[in-house]
Amino acid sequence: MGKSRIILFAAIAMIFAACKGDDMTDIRTAAQGYLDAMGNYKPTEARAYATKETCEQTLSFYEELLKHTDPKVFANNMPAEITLGNVTIEDSTAVIEFHKHTPITEQDGTLALVKRDKKWQVDEVINVPPMLNPKTLQEGGRKFTDEQIQQMRRNGAKSSKELKVQE
Repeated sequence: MGKSRIILFAAIAMIFAACKGDDMTDIRTAAQGYLDAMGNYKPTEARAYATKETCEQTLSFYEELLKHTDPKVFANNMPAEITLGNVTIEDSTAVIEFHKHTPITEQDGTLALVKRDKKWQVDEVINVPPMLNPKTLQEGGRKFTDEQIQQMRRNGAKSSKELKVQE
């Protein structure tokens, strides 16, 4: 009786580990595909990895922005190389850290994913670059009010000075 329980627990642990491993692979595949496409100015390709809401909001906005942007503006910012970092999974949500390197810029960020219908999809871009966020184009020369900055910090945003201290 004791040996059969041990075997049963071992089998359950192996199944659980295999499922977690599949989730990790699927999360990394979705994140890499989305970030590669977005980093190289190909939002249409990113749609395959995104939720319906992300397609309707983030990607539609980005596609419209690119229609009105001279390709020369971003041509020297390619190719983008994306390096994925730590993944945190909680039930059907995940957050993955990433680093983006291009010939002219470096960017660190996080990406949120959700599992819907057994498929991991990008749900939201956290720390959207200011050029993609129309709310940053406010009057008065300042991009954000003090209240907005405090709200961003409560949501986990860090200043470039704070990020350098962490390195």
